[in-house]
Amino acid sequence: MSCCTCLDENEQLLVTSFGGIRSVVDGPGCEFVNPCSSTEKRSAVVLNMGQYAVIVNDENGEKRCEYGPSVVWLGPREGVDKMSDCPSIQKTEYLRIRDGTNGDVRNVVGPALFKPGPYDEFDEPKKAYNLAMNQYIRIKDQDGKIRIVRGEQRVVPEPLEKVIGGVQNAVNIDTHHAVLVRNEDDGTLVLLTEHGLFFPTPYQQIVEQQEKIVLEEYQTVVYKDPTGRFHYVRGDSDMRDFFLPPFCELVTQEWSVDLRKEHKQVEAVWKFDRRPSYMNYEFNCRTVDNVELCVDVSFFWAIIDVPLLIEKTADGPGDTCTHARSRIIQEVSRLKLLEFLERFNEIIRGSCIGDSFYEERGVQLISVEVLKFNCASQATDSILQDIIKETADRLKKKERQRGENEVALSRLTGEIEEEKMKKELIELKKSHLKTEARIEGEAEANKIMAYLERVTGRDNHALDPNEAVKLFMMLRKLDSVQALSGGKSQIYLTPNDVNLSIGQMFPCGKNPV
Repeated sequence: MSCCTCLDENEQLLVTSFGGIRSVVDGPGCEFVNPCSSTEKRSAVVLNMGQYAVIVNDENGEKRCEYGPSVVWLGPREGVDKMSDCPSIQKTEYLRIRDGTNGDVRNVVGPALFKPGPYDEFDEPKKAYNLAMNQYIRIKDQDGKIRIVRGEQRVVPEPLEKVIGGVQNAVNIDTHHAVLVRNEDDGTLVLLTEHGLFFPTPYQQIVEQQEKIVLEEYQTVVYKDPTGRFHYVRGDSDMRDFFLPPFCELVTQEWSVDLRKEHKQVEAVWKFDRRPSYMNYEFNCRTVDNVELCVDVSFFWAIIDVPLLIEKTADGPGDTCTHARSRIIQEVSRLKLLEFLERFNEIIRGSCIGDSFYEERGVQLISVEVLKFNCASQATDSILQDIIKETADRLKKKERQRGENEVALSRLTGEIEEEKMKKELIELKKSHLKTEARIEGEAEANKIMAYLERVTGRDNHALDPNEAVKLFMMLRKLDSVQALSGGKSQIYLTPNDVNLSIGQMFPCGKNPV
């Protein structure tokens, strides 16, 4: 008896006889198999374009590769060890391959579709190094030798070479930039300042890129040389712009910048500004009547001696504020609250200004002002606010009264000045009237003298001086009558006045008409 097995296209029948001998039958078709033999139906290996399969023979361990597109029929003793896509290498990539039989390593540079051998080992494709004009890479070979490859070019390292540090940029050296380089062959440290694009040699390492230190007129920097000696450079000196020499380091201090100067927040300071500046500080103190106050003050201070500052303190603002707080606490502890309220600025200035502690540390405390203060206890603070309000109201009333007094005084002063001016005006008018009367009198006198000289002359018609005077008086009265008759005025004359006037107006003889 026998069994019949039908095979489709791309199917294969693996037959193992009773004696263990294997054979294969490829489809399509029907195959009659001895009942004593075992059978296994399996598919052929179908490879598409870009695929490959590694087939191993379990009889002798040999391997072979098949590439698509194809249909691979396995032998009786063969099996599929691996089936995968062939690596596709782009134009900017390369693939490093190791031969498993002898350990040789080689590169395949794209663009390519790499068909691996049965014993080839490889990872994912790697990017080639596309270097710009200002870029370079450091490559070490299998013997440990290092070489520098500069751009512009595309670089693919040799199979046994290793790139150290990846792509690096060259350093631009100009007026304000330099580079500190260590020579690994002799250990020396060199500062390079020659202008241009700097590429290191294989055994040079760039320690740091330096920016030139440029100081303003009011700035000072301190650096320490290899022997530990401090060097001070001022902005108003000839060496106001420089590069830090090799093996030297800038002296940096950490200054407290928090409001209470407790070193919780610090600022790294290496340029010391000698200009005066303001600094706020808050602290607590207690009066003799056990009232705790929280005081906020403003210090106006300046650095006057940088060497002393570096030598005596590591935190200029912190030490200044701490010492000032100690002096203020001592002074306030001897005063009552009301005494402090009356002259708090005077008390705090007297506690701080003039102390030699600050000059011994290279700083000058120019002035101190109290910005605000309040009681630590809320109940006491409420009472303090009432006191402050009452004091402010009293001062406000004083200022209002002072203002009103000044206004009244100004008004009185104005009136006095006005009266003085009126007096001067009256005196001036009187003076003018006197002058005018004198001129008119002199003119009238000249007129009378001219009249008398004419009528009392030496000719035949001359009059007696007395008669001339009477005639002049009559003419003046006639002028007065004419002046009165020319207006709306009325004149009343007695008979005696009329007789007298008429008799005088026409002196024809001694007897009146």
